[in-house]
Amino acid sequence: MKKRLSIPSHLTYLYDVEKFIHSFLQEAGLPGTQFGSVMLTVCESVNNAISHGNRHNINKLVDIRAEYQDNMICIEIEDEGNGFDLHDIPDPTDTKNIKNERGRGIFIIRNLADDVEFVNNGSLIKIKFKLSREHQLLL
Repeated sequence: MKKRLSIPSHLTYLYDVEKFIHSFLQEAGLPGTQFGSVMLTVCESVNNAISHGNRHNINKLVDIRAEYQDNMICIEIEDEGNGFDLHDIPDPTDTKNIKNERGRGIFIIRNLADDVEFVNNGSLIKIKFKLSREHQLLL
């Protein structure tokens, strides 16, 4: 099963992303224990694509592609930006960054997904969730 959604780069379209992912996950039969992890990961990735990748340029699109096969949910989020250097992202668990209100997105994504791959300098993120794994929100 495959589904795709393209949205303009404006945060008001996050609601459309939530509806899209909700519908996709229901059709895929995702266990309720994993629903929140997948939703948070996708919304955080799309938010990053809109804000950092496309810099809120309404004329640029964010593509969300979702696929279910072999007990695996694969989701790709792609923006039209230039990407970023993953090594320049500060570690949010470092004591000097603990009180920062921003900069936790990639950390969250990596900790909730089973596999995360950044392609094209990060303008494409590939996220995988194994349906057999129990996902829990970070405490």
